[in-house]
Amino acid sequence: MAKFIKYEKALLEIEGQSILAENAELGVEASLTPVENITGSVLRYVSSGPLRGTLSFSHYLNGPLPDFLNPLTNVERTGEPLRGNLGGIEFGGGYIKGMEFSVDPFRPILVRSSMDIYGELSVLESGRSDMALRGTASSPTKIGHGAQTYMAGSDLGINQKLGFSYSVQCDRNPMVTIGNELPSRVTKENVRINIDVRGEDLGTVVTTTGYAATADIYVYNVYQEGGASLLGRFGCTGQVFSQNISASEGTYMAGNISLSQDYLTGKKVI
Repeated sequence: MAKFIKYEKALLEIEGQSILAENAELGVEASLTPVENITGSVLRYVSSGPLRGTLSFSHYLNGPLPDFLNPLTNVERTGEPLRGNLGGIEFGGGYIKGMEFSVDPFRPILVRSSMDIYGELSVLESGRSDMALRGTASSPTKIGHGAQTYMAGSDLGINQKLGFSYSVQCDRNPMVTIGNELPSRVTKENVRINIDVRGEDLGTVVTTTGYAATADIYVYNVYQEGGASLLGRFGCTGQVFSQNISASEGTYMAGNISLSQDYLTGKKVI
């Protein structure tokens, strides 16, 4: 492997699919515990858990979000554990942990994804690129954009929306059996969907129990070639639990509403 690889050759691939990523970071960390004798001297270090790492990356929404990058996907359908590589550094034992994005006027949508990884990294090649990500004249690259993104659902009391964000996060718990160094399975727990909406008002006043609401975000291809241009729908059916309003010199008052849903993986989003 070459000592330095330019970003043009640092292609991110997951499950054989090239990801249109803006940036990515991959690393692993060993969990170690010192073995000490009665004098307090450290004799050796032993493992206190499986070799664990993370992959975090920001990527453009250039098509429907793959099932393996969506924490809401049933475990049976994700294909986990996931395999992939970044610039020729291969990883296995990947489990999606979270994804989030923000929508702002006149900005492309960048999805920030994170993944837990169990096991060692392998050096396969010196990196490569995928020219197909650039698109062609007959099949140009699609891009989700704030200028072609809309929100529907309950009346939250904010008519003039300045921006909104969406996130799904979950906990991952490795189950390791005796005699093995890698997990036999990794559970998906505490899945939660959040939507934050920013705008010109405070919205409906929150009480001690919050109030039920539904929000759906529709992301379209900003170029809209070829008719159908919907890239994804991201929904949340839950409770509004937080609101605030702020003002500062030279600006105007702006409000924020937070909507959350505890999601049981395996059930369909209503």
